[in-house]
Amino acid sequence: MVIHGRIQNGVVAFQGDVSLPEGTEVTVVVPTESESVPEVLPEAERRRILKIMDRIAALPIEGSTEPFSGADHDKVLYGKP
Repeated sequence: MVIHGRIQNGVVAFQGDVSLPEGTEVTVVVPTESESVPEVLPEAERRRILKIMDRIAALPIEGSTEPFSGADHDKVLYGKP
């Protein structure tokens, strides 16, 4: 289980509604700056990701326009019924 938090007044304050039984042993791992994940993406990064997702969504569907069922996998690859 991973529970995120911050140090406040020298004590770990968990984010969200976290309740651990008294005496629970925990290990605190402080991530390096390169490992830390921003809580909110910067606006420029968010726009960059959305632009990429729009490009992916605009890609044409290749092959036949008929729906493909995973059950047809072997038939398509190997010609087996």
